[in-house]
Formats: sequence, structure tokens, C-alpha cells
Amino acid sequence: MKRKTAFTLIEVLVVVAIIALLVGILLPSLASARTQARRVTCATQLHQVGVAMVAYMQDSRDRMPYVSDMPSLGLGPRPLYAPGKPIYFADVLAKQLKGGREVLRCPNDTPGLTDRGAPNTGRSFFQSERSSYKYRDSLNGLTPLDFNKMPHGRPGHEHQHPQDRHPAESIWFACDYWNFHGKEGQIGARRYVYIDGHVSDYEN
Repeated sequence: MKRKTAFTLIEVLVVVAIIALLVGILLPSLASARTQARRVTCATQLHQVGVAMVAYMQDSRDRMPYVSDMPSLGLGPRPLYAPGKPIYFADVLAKQLKGGREVLRCPNDTPGLTDRGAPNTGRSFFQSERSSYKYRDSLNGLTPLDFNKMPHGRPGHEHQHPQDRHPAESIWFACDYWNFHGKEGQIGARRYVYIDGHVSDYEN
């Protein structure tokens, strides 16, 4: 008569412990892979935005567009910032942007990610601004050469000092609205796209 074989309680617990250990080892790796995949997707989309801007500037004789800083608030673009018809980044590049407006959605720009006030409480930037990427509105209406000649940019805006000026093609024109890819101050937390179309973790 054959004996019935069965797992003992200790054997079951050992197997469960091994599975739990493997899961604990693999989950961080999977999370890291997903994070990296979202960064790559964001960079790819920003590059497409850069290509679209190159095409726009060819059509506009090298002059940058006017775009509102936060169109959902109903303000026109700088330098006036007056109530009026806001200009959305997505609308400006609609003709040149291949792949449609979804290209302007960062995969990490999700509803409720940031503590935003009314009228955008609980909304993603893509939902409210039609783009996860913020246009650098100190470029409004300028050519890259004009912008590079300005020692401090328009009042209230950051700009490199004269000794830190860069060639026109290394001027960034859009970046993530928020630190979608890391903590504030961390390199790579925001991605930047430059006038020549390349994407970087760094702000020049």
C-alpha cells in the first residue's frame, strides 16, 4: 500500500517565504523599469514638440509664438497678462504637431498629482492647460537672437547673466509643468526641450 505524499506546513511556509522574497526583489526592479519607461516616453514626446517648434519657426520667420502662462486662468499671454482670450500651447502647435495633442500629455501628469487651487482642483495640467508642458513665456514674440541679447529677460523672469549666455539653439522653450519625474531640485525631475529639438534634464 502506497503512502500518500503531502506538503508539510513547514514546507508550505518555506515556499511562501521564497515567493515573498522573490516578489520583494522583483517589485522595485519593475517599478524602476516603469519609471524609466515613462521618462523615455516623455522625452520622445518632448522631442516631437521640439520638431514641431522648428517647423513653426520656419513658418514664422524665426519668431517665437505668444502663449499664455496658465491659459485655464483666462489670462492673455505676456507681456500684458491682462484678462482676455488666452492662448494655449496646444493650439499654437496644432498645425505642426504630428501625432495630435496626446503628444503633449506626460504619462506622469495624472489628476490629483499636485495640490492645485480652483478652478483646477484635482485636475492634471493636461486636463486644464491642454498640455503637460509649460511654454517659456519670456520668449513670447521674440526671435532666439533677440532673446539671447537680453541680459536679464523680461521683468520677473529668470534669465542667464550676460557671461552665461548660450547659443540660440541651446535655449529651452518648454518643460514639464511640474516635477513629474522626481523630487523638487532633483536633476531630471523636469524635462526640458530646446529650440534645436533636443531634450535634456538640465535647464540652461
